[in-house]
Amino acid sequence: MQSSKMRRARGAKSADRTRNPNKGPPLKTITRFPHKFSVTEDCWIPLRDGTRLAAKLWLPDSAVEKKVPAIIEVLPYRKRDIYAPRDAMHHGYFAGHGYASMRVDIRGSGDSDGYQGVFAMQQEQDDTLEVLKWIAHQPWSDGQVGMFGISWGGFQAIQTAYRAPPELKAIIACSFAPDRYRYSQIFRGGSLLIRSIRWSSQMFGYKSRAPDPALVGPRWREMWLERLEHDLPQIVSALRHQNDGQYWRSRAIHFNKIKCPMYAVSGWADGSYVSAVGAAMSELKVPKKALVGPWGHRFPYLGVPGPAIGFLQESVRWFDQWMRGKDTGLMQEPMFTAWMPQGVPAKNYYAESPGRWIAEPVWPSPRIQKRRFALNAGGRLSGRAGAPTKVQWQSPQTLGLDAGELMPWFQHGPSPEMPGDQRADDGKSLCFDSEPLKKTIEILGAPALDLTFSVDRPTAFVCVRLCDVAPNGASTRVTYAISNLTHINGADKPLKLVPGKRYALRVPLIDCAYSFLKDHRIRVAVSTTYWPLIWPSPQPVTLSLVTGKSALDLPVRPPRKEDRTPPKFKPVEAAAPFAKTALSKGYRHRNVHTDMGAGVTVVEVNDDSGRNRYDDIELEAQARSTERYSVSEDDPLAATAEVTWSWVFERDDWKIRTESRTHMSCTKRDFILQASLTAYEGESKVFERSFNEVIPRNGN
Repeated sequence: MQSSKMRRARGAKSADRTRNPNKGPPLKTITRFPHKFSVTEDCWIPLRDGTRLAAKLWLPDSAVEKKVPAIIEVLPYRKRDIYAPRDAMHHGYFAGHGYASMRVDIRGSGDSDGYQGVFAMQQEQDDTLEVLKWIAHQPWSDGQVGMFGISWGGFQAIQTAYRAPPELKAIIACSFAPDRYRYSQIFRGGSLLIRSIRWSSQMFGYKSRAPDPALVGPRWREMWLERLEHDLPQIVSALRHQNDGQYWRSRAIHFNKIKCPMYAVSGWADGSYVSAVGAAMSELKVPKKALVGPWGHRFPYLGVPGPAIGFLQESVRWFDQWMRGKDTGLMQEPMFTAWMPQGVPAKNYYAESPGRWIAEPVWPSPRIQKRRFALNAGGRLSGRAGAPTKVQWQSPQTLGLDAGELMPWFQHGPSPEMPGDQRADDGKSLCFDSEPLKKTIEILGAPALDLTFSVDRPTAFVCVRLCDVAPNGASTRVTYAISNLTHINGADKPLKLVPGKRYALRVPLIDCAYSFLKDHRIRVAVSTTYWPLIWPSPQPVTLSLVTGKSALDLPVRPPRKEDRTPPKFKPVEAAAPFAKTALSKGYRHRNVHTDMGAGVTVVEVNDDSGRNRYDDIELEAQARSTERYSVSEDDPLAATAEVTWSWVFERDDWKIRTESRTHMSCTKRDFILQASLTAYEGESKVFERSFNEVIPRNGN
């Protein structure tokens, strides 16, 4: 193991309190720990095929005298710059508590050799298995490894655990996906998510970034050009596999094959991934725990909306339980702990979620009771079904402007990423309201809607929102679902719907928890569009819904006496972040523009990381992206999406810039995709490539 630069942390415990930038509770920065540790910036892990993976290692000094277990996080997001401040906060914390802690750049990312494939799960799994074996043979390792991470890091944890390597003893997976068809950022209920275009463009840009010559030396240019040559827009692969066939099945994992204890974590605001927690708890055959807070796509110790919690203390307890043989009491606590929101404001940003912590001894819980509400004529949601009546509805293409982001992230602090007041979208939907509630109803789990319907087109979607309507009329989205109706016989075999034919379909909504307060109303809103969350169907669709034969099932949670003493978490704390100096401020702006005469609406999102100098490595970096989604009120074929990314890295006379663009439009039969990638060294263009694809629509 080489080390070009080492930094040393102190022992003994002390702390500074800094204000959480998202206006949450103060985050305690621990500057002294029970264990002193050093940081190795350039730890190289050789693979059998000659590839070297770059890793950053936080190693306790005590490992010289006594071997220690390791905790690793495996990501494609670069260990050395943009994510380095956050990485240091938890890896330093683990090292300070006596674990070797490591951040690994996957193949083709950061300073690692090779190039990153498209949805290359098998390659990533194989590489990570080699990383585990390498760690187990290091002189400081006791042979035990745990995995920790969010999003891609969570995927890596469960994908590796699925292979059941003997070195892997426990995992903590946050905001994870067992497969990228049912979850993640590509499809939702078989419908194409517009976020998939943004994510593809993001990865297109991420993969274009050069390794750091300060670590890899003169090879950096050769490595960079190899990456650029193999950089492909992943949206092409997604569009070529619009149904849940062998392509996605071969890239999925099954929880029942995981052999090590798993802690599953997510947030109710993170609709892309939160339902995977319940699925994991249902299928795992190993010791398991679940935690769902109010958060978006963030670690719980940085959780927004709050309350953020002392998640790193919780994580140390988990790893101590399974890698140090300590009885930390975790397994005597309830299996499933969740935030129960109540009276959530109908706003597109709020710093703190009103509510309380609750717990269930086991999950799935036998205590959950199904309560059925019929969708009746006159827009009534009732305890008893009325006479069957056919109600017709056609949604405008602009329904969904209050949907918010697919996975609120709050990367640059407060920004309008949550679903706002739903009244405008409700007004464009077929709605069914309950009477004002005579007492509070609390739900926990997955609501479901049974629909009896027909449509007038061969391709159609149905979108369902469950809302809480306050006495003043404000409407808060509790959860939602999208269903591609061409998948009514299975997501792997789309069919053309027969116009006018009556179908029956059960639509599970995204898992949720919510307290519907006394005097509030429960609302079900049904539509055939949801822009800019999903790409619209080829033609406007009229839905004929049969009331009296359609119904909502709510997973009602009865109170527990233990609710009077809710679960408690320790205050938020972390190690010091990797030092950076902000040279310009980051932001995320979201704007909606409507040309009333033309009937065209454009959603624009502008994101800037700000320009930052990473002080210890004297590197400046900045990322910018733009998103522009346009749709016509009456014409789904007028829909377009365009996303651009720009990356700049600079140190002394070394300056690298990459620019990427992805544009998508459609006809009735095809998706039309144009993408480009350009790279500059200084002011000289060193690479340019364009992509032009016409891909048939297949149920979308």
